[in-house]
Amino acid sequence: MDNQNSLNVYDVIVIGAGFSGLAAARELGMLGHHVLLLEARDRLGGRTWTDNRLGCNLELGGTYVHWYQPYVWTEITRYGLEVFRVPVAKNAFWITNNTLHSGTPNELDQIVKHSFERILVEGSKHLSTPHDISQQIPTLNEWDKCTAIDYINTFDLTKEEYDFVSGLLATDFNGPPDEGAVTQMFRWWAFANGNRNIFADTVSKYKIKNGTRSLVKAMAADVNAEIKMSNIVTAIEQERNYINVCTEEGKVFRAKSTVITVPLSTLDKIKFKPELSGKKLGFIKEKQVSKGMKVWARVKGNIDPFVAYAPVGYPLHAANLEETVEEDSIVVGFGSDASRLNPTNRYEVEKALKWWLPDIEVVESTGHNWVDDKFSLETWPMLKPKQLTSYFEEMKRPENGFFLAGTTYANGWGGFIDGAIESGITTARKVHDYLQD
Repeated sequence: MDNQNSLNVYDVIVIGAGFSGLAAARELGMLGHHVLLLEARDRLGGRTWTDNRLGCNLELGGTYVHWYQPYVWTEITRYGLEVFRVPVAKNAFWITNNTLHSGTPNELDQIVKHSFERILVEGSKHLSTPHDISQQIPTLNEWDKCTAIDYINTFDLTKEEYDFVSGLLATDFNGPPDEGAVTQMFRWWAFANGNRNIFADTVSKYKIKNGTRSLVKAMAADVNAEIKMSNIVTAIEQERNYINVCTEEGKVFRAKSTVITVPLSTLDKIKFKPELSGKKLGFIKEKQVSKGMKVWARVKGNIDPFVAYAPVGYPLHAANLEETVEEDSIVVGFGSDASRLNPTNRYEVEKALKWWLPDIEVVESTGHNWVDDKFSLETWPMLKPKQLTSYFEEMKRPENGFFLAGTTYANGWGGFIDGAIESGITTARKVHDYLQD
């Protein structure tokens, strides 16, 4: 190992340059600290990635924003960015009892509005202040034992209502809803005050004009730190009063503290010395729920804007028109199991979309398998039963100058860009205070 005096010692090394890492590095630099930002990929943004495919800019990862999400909206305002709404649907398609139904979105809404609104209203009652989840954890012990499916089974739903709601939950968890904690959904529903229309707007309707990469670029420009790409961290070791961060390529960087923002599912790829607490290791071993996919398809011809839903068991649970390109249409779909569908195989994607649109012709399809991506191994993080009450506070507790940050640990919009930014900012302040001691 390099001699201590031969290494440039930083105040903080931030590991991971997604939104949480960018926010932490920016805040710490503005507070006057000497910061190094290490990123394993050859690009910034983590699980957000705007790329030009299918003849247009596509969001392969995190996408949706809203003015009800305070941290990301502050950044959008700070940098003078614009948002736009996805096309308003004219048609709706839904599957129940293995039968395809079609109509207008209003007709679908009339079928499910009473049940879905009741589920949201009752769920949102359990969190009076959703941005202060830490203070409400003691009141959630019993509910945190329940899966989302356990919860909806407490309602007297028709088969049509159940199929619709289960498909929505599979989309929200991007994984099996019978493995996801209902408390995760309580948090999201509370932000919408139990209103299904507001909920839909906050989680799936508004996007950043020019893509999430425009926000990544703007935030990175304000980062007063060294940024080193393609540096895969394999070990974080405390040595006397310093922390050595070791990479796969054999490089060693030294600092007084570290902020680790890598996805939860990849934390076991890093060796910590001394080891993290038993509770932290327990959470890391359990991992989380999401193991799904996001699929993009260029469809022949201009088709009317639509929304489509399917229950658990289908390769895709939701799809909608996002935009048109020349004479073709761009469709996005979500499924809960990435192993069931190859997003780059247009025939597989076409087959999945034909459940709703039998005459559809997919010209080309694409996507990114975040579950198989060694730097993520998950899509957006969603908690399992008992994880919120068992691990949440412990994961935010620093140890030995090691600070964990990311949307998984957000007090507010966990699983969203907003939660990543929140965690980066609040963790940076904790690191600043630590360095002042």
